Amino acid sequence: MASTDAAAPELAGDAPRRATAFAVMILSLLLVQKVTDILGLHPGPVTASLWFQALFFVGLCVVPVLYAFPGARGLLARHRWTVLAVQGVLTWAPLALFGSSWQPGGAGLLAGLVLLSVPGRVSWLLAGMVLAAEVGVRAVVTGLPWAPAWSGALWVVVATVDDGVVVFAMIRLAQVVRELHQARSRAAELSAATERLHAAEALQSAVGEHLSDIAATVAAAVRSLPVDPARARGQIAAAGQAAREAVARVRAVAAGHRPRPQPRPGTPAPDRAVIGARLSWAVLVVLLCGYGAQGLNDAFVPYIGPRLTTFLAAGTIVVMVLQLRHSRMALDGGRRRAWQLTLGLQAAVAFAFFLPPLRTYFVLAGFVAGSVLLLVPGRWRWAGYAAVVLGWTALYATVPLHGYTASDRDAIITLYVGISVAYSGLLVYGLCWLANTGRQLEALRGELAEMAGLQERLRVARDVHDLLGLGLSAVALKADLVARLIGRDDDRAAAEIEQMSRICAAARADMRQVTAGHQWLSLEDELAAASQILASAGIEVRVTAPDGPLPAVADDVLAPVLREAVTNILRHSSATTCTIEMTARDGALRLAVGNDGATAQIAMPGGAGEPAVNSRPGSGLANLTDRVRAAGGWLVSGQAGDRFELAAEIPPPGQPCVDDPATARTSRVALRS
Repeated sequence: MASTDAAAPELAGDAPRRATAFAVMILSLLLVQKVTDILGLHPGPVTASLWFQALFFVGLCVVPVLYAFPGARGLLARHRWTVLAVQGVLTWAPLALFGSSWQPGGAGLLAGLVLLSVPGRVSWLLAGMVLAAEVGVRAVVTGLPWAPAWSGALWVVVATVDDGVVVFAMIRLAQVVRELHQARSRAAELSAATERLHAAEALQSAVGEHLSDIAATVAAAVRSLPVDPARARGQIAAAGQAAREAVARVRAVAAGHRPRPQPRPGTPAPDRAVIGARLSWAVLVVLLCGYGAQGLNDAFVPYIGPRLTTFLAAGTIVVMVLQLRHSRMALDGGRRRAWQLTLGLQAAVAFAFFLPPLRTYFVLAGFVAGSVLLLVPGRWRWAGYAAVVLGWTALYATVPLHGYTASDRDAIITLYVGISVAYSGLLVYGLCWLANTGRQLEALRGELAEMAGLQERLRVARDVHDLLGLGLSAVALKADLVARLIGRDDDRAAAEIEQMSRICAAARADMRQVTAGHQWLSLEDELAAASQILASAGIEVRVTAPDGPLPAVADDVLAPVLREAVTNILRHSSATTCTIEMTARDGALRLAVGNDGATAQIAMPGGAGEPAVNSRPGSGLANLTDRVRAAGGWLVSGQAGDRFELAAEIPPPGQPCVDDPATARTSRVALRS
């Protein structure tokens, strides 16, 4: 909805849980209302029979409350007919035990469960049969709750219908919220899959053909080397040039898949959100009609008198019409002008029933309380709601009413009145809140899909750079090395060409990993590959690593860090020596890569006096910093003289490092020493 004040609190990530909690609260208030009605409104003292009736009604509410919980709903649905049979016994057995004194409305719980658990339109037919059976049994067998007969029959119909639609609507709307919440994840997955498809097409077009050409050229060079070294040299040079062009294309693809501002598309009204809004409106209209019919029923009971009857009828109509207006405002997304006037008029009409010479009990304040929750902005809505509930309850307890005499159960009846007002107000509010929560979730689903697409673009850009850049750069460097070796050391040249073939194959596998959305890197393999590639470039390498297997987080986070560090050494340094140190201390893993050719390398921020940071969006070390921070660790780099060092640390699972530059600098200095 457009206004956060109008009908729903701010939407949070726990919307399904809150919707379930709200449904359970409404059903619990319905139970308390019925129990206090049983104990307080029957004439005479509270007997054992009334206590048994209260316990029966508690039993009737167990299954509906359980049905509100998603975990129990699946089990109940699998045994729907057994559950409905048990609920039916609990619904009509009390009629045989207690007769016409049995509280109306219990059949509504059964009808609501039928609507929830039986698929298709047949559920509505079965619910109608439940209503017909309830009225028929009471009219023919046990007798109606009170006279005249038309008034008692109307009350049975209203109580059954109202309780049934409350059970159905609150649980079904909570289900809609949960379904929409789950649909957000599906939309995000679809958006990410679409981005992966686009990335696959772009990489295949930009890089795939180059990799195939490089592999074919390298294979031809292997065949040419023994018989025609000059031709082999030319083929290797062509492979190196193709590799450099592929590196340039990799950068272009990475740049093309970085997130960029996009216009926000409009969000059309989705089917499920429309269903939620329509369901809420239909249920609200049914409830208002039910309350209105019962109000008019009470108005025409003979003992009230013609003047009071006329006022009751007119007041009922005014309150119901204003409630429809207020609820429509909330469902449409905001407050209209003059809402203070209409809310004040609704409250004045409702509370006028306590003025002399009226002084009659009639629960209209519940709708006033609901309108306060729907219309009053901010936290004041709850203060206003409490004022209405407590004010009406206090007036009922203190103002003498026509047609009512003092009773030893006045406290229970007063509690019933207060619960009825609180229940009606929350029900009116909850119908709009759940419908608009569904709308907000659907809009959020579109936003999440867009964000997931942007995040996938960022991931593709990062992984294209991290996974493909090193291999292609290594091919180009090896091509230069092989060109120098041919004619001087053909055996080593042949070995280097063979390594070029393996690197090309690995690069093609990396391309598939990028577009598959998963990167199965191995830190152990990367350490071995780094040693080979750096040694091929004439750089002396010293690698130290702990014994034994490393945790999976080392492969996921530190393997890309090592790749990028080696790529930077090859592309940006004039190093002659390189140290790669992998240490494990107190469960934390630390990787440090240093070299002695820092004249042109890029540094990340880590302390005063260090070189300026290359802040280009999507640069390799920035990507890696994001990876490491996502794992709860830190990454810093910098130089001292001609020595450049990069260090990254990730914590043991569940124990994130303190991402503090001062801590990172101290750790790096300790590592150097």
